[in-house]
Amino acid sequence: MENKRTAIPALRSPDDTDVTTWELPESAIGRLGQGIPLDVEFSPDNSYLTVATKIGFWIYGTATMSPRALWGTERGMFNVATCSHDMRWIATGDQDGIVKIWDTQNGRCVRKIDWGSTRRGRNSVLHVHFSPDGQHLAASGFGHSTVYTWHTGDETPLVSFAVEDPKFDDYRKRGVDYDRHFPIAFSPDGNLFAFVSAPDTVTISDINVGKDIAKLTGHTAPVHTLLFSACGQYLAGANVGATIQIWDIQNESLAMMPTAYEGKRARLAYTTDNTLQVADVHGNKVVIWDASKGEKLDVFETVGYTDRASRFSSDGTQFAVCSTRGDVQIWKAGIPSKVSSFSGFKSTAYSVVFLQEGKTLVSSHWGRSNKVFWDVASREILRVLPPLTERTSLRRSIALSPCEEMLAVDTSDRNVEVWHIASETLIAELTGHENETYQISLAFSSTGKSLVSAGANEAYVWDVEFWKKRHSLTEQTGLVVKIAFHPDGNLFVTSARDGTARLWNVETGEQVAPLPLPDTLDDTSLYRGEPEEIERVSNGGNLQWKRHQHMESIVFSPCGTLIAGGLGTWIASGLTNEIRLWDTDTLETRMIILPSQGTIRSWALTFSPCGRYLVSGAWWCPGLDKAPIRIWEVATGEHIHTFWAHSTDVQDVAFSPDGTLLASGSFDGTILLWDMEPFTGS
Repeated sequence: MENKRTAIPALRSPDDTDVTTWELPESAIGRLGQGIPLDVEFSPDNSYLTVATKIGFWIYGTATMSPRALWGTERGMFNVATCSHDMRWIATGDQDGIVKIWDTQNGRCVRKIDWGSTRRGRNSVLHVHFSPDGQHLAASGFGHSTVYTWHTGDETPLVSFAVEDPKFDDYRKRGVDYDRHFPIAFSPDGNLFAFVSAPDTVTISDINVGKDIAKLTGHTAPVHTLLFSACGQYLAGANVGATIQIWDIQNESLAMMPTAYEGKRARLAYTTDNTLQVADVHGNKVVIWDASKGEKLDVFETVGYTDRASRFSSDGTQFAVCSTRGDVQIWKAGIPSKVSSFSGFKSTAYSVVFLQEGKTLVSSHWGRSNKVFWDVASREILRVLPPLTERTSLRRSIALSPCEEMLAVDTSDRNVEVWHIASETLIAELTGHENETYQISLAFSSTGKSLVSAGANEAYVWDVEFWKKRHSLTEQTGLVVKIAFHPDGNLFVTSARDGTARLWNVETGEQVAPLPLPDTLDDTSLYRGEPEEIERVSNGGNLQWKRHQHMESIVFSPCGTLIAGGLGTWIASGLTNEIRLWDTDTLETRMIILPSQGTIRSWALTFSPCGRYLVSGAWWCPGLDKAPIRIWEVATGEHIHTFWAHSTDVQDVAFSPDGTLLASGSFDGTILLWDMEPFTGS
């Protein structure tokens, strides 16, 4: 049943190029970034490239290097997207443990196969493969692999294979990016199926008769790639740590001695003449080898560290690699060291802030994506700070000075850098932090005279004029996760992982008072939320989580009369999820908002510029397609509206100065822009 169809009909017009408006959630008006890329794969005819991300999967045309479709945004969280050999179908595997089949004629999902759960939770699908004849579909993840005769509509597995006593630590190696676990492969005739059956063993089974025909052992590290030769006689495997082995299947013996390469991982492809090509992926370059001859064929530099997805085309003539900067590069054989690239993919968007003119948004991304300045109207990148060089990577925190001339950022070496935005020059480096910490929180005072930086069990006030340390906040304990200044610049508040929130005087560096966190409120009229939630909390329903709870976020209202904080736990089953409002003068609790059950970690908070509304962004939790962003009326605690927003956790939210737009940054690698006028009247 050979099918020569090579087109995907359900693609957008080549003239439809504004990807920032494709497949948006309801009420969103734009998207910045295209999600975190988790896998790339070429179509069988090399015409298309699928990019699986946390927001959905993209289809790119390789000739033009332009996006042609974005599918699966209803949930997203795809690990992989692969075409059938006749390109009639695309199969995806996601982090919810669902295999989906998409019809390329109309872009619709026609089948869902629930892979189920293990004792570790939902079994994330890491690989999916169609057999060459399209009759079978295989999937793999932690601990097992499964083959389906999918076209019959029967979800009963044809055959399943379990890994012997899988332990997660067996599939990691310190200092090496281990990529995907438990690789699988079909032979060219579709009769044989190779899979990982133990950390050091690959088994080959004849799926038509249900019998194992070979067991290949001797690996010194877990296998992350398997590939049959075009003739079907050989199986090549790449270990974690870039060691290649080739077996003669019939003899169950090595056809070539193990060869170690220098990079962090190796990718494999058999060319049409049955030559094994290897892409040796280093931190910032890729080396293409002829494995049989041991000859180096080509070398090309990458635009950023390549610790993400990479893949050969099926015939080895093209190679795609993703970088931490959000670029995808494609190498083509016969054009030495020449690569094409496209960008738009970003890492986690931890923080967002509008400039006062309202036309520019600044976002902070993990690693070498750095701090990005966006034009809000065009949704294009204006600049990236610090300039992209081979340097120490930056982390999540940013602080914009009130004059908007300086940007403070935290680095991975416990330092704080201060950059002059217009000239893109480093003007100060603050080196006072001593304790190991995964983040340093930062905030400028509204007067612009002080900068506060805080990490693990330490916090400092810096004089901005001379960049000297003015105060050490000796009473600070725990990892500080958020700092907020009062609008007058005289007071600031910190929230920490030790379960405390503290109010400070910036001039003296002394603690004014801790914010009270009572177990329960005697006056139950101060609770807002669903009646059953109020009853549960007022009866002590959150007390069992008290030792785990902390104030992850903290923010002042625009007039400074209120402080709002998001209280919660890292424990997934913990029900402590409260938004507390205090009176700034008396520090008495004004109100506790209790989001509905199924909402966890409402840790992204911002007031509207008018002060009438509070917006909270929460993390994703099982059972939801999207993470919620909720609008609350401050005076009454009334829930106004919910945006069903990102495919995973909301990290930060920010209003434009005129209150008409809301920006939300997410762990999915995107920032969404929301029209607030219908809900707040701004």
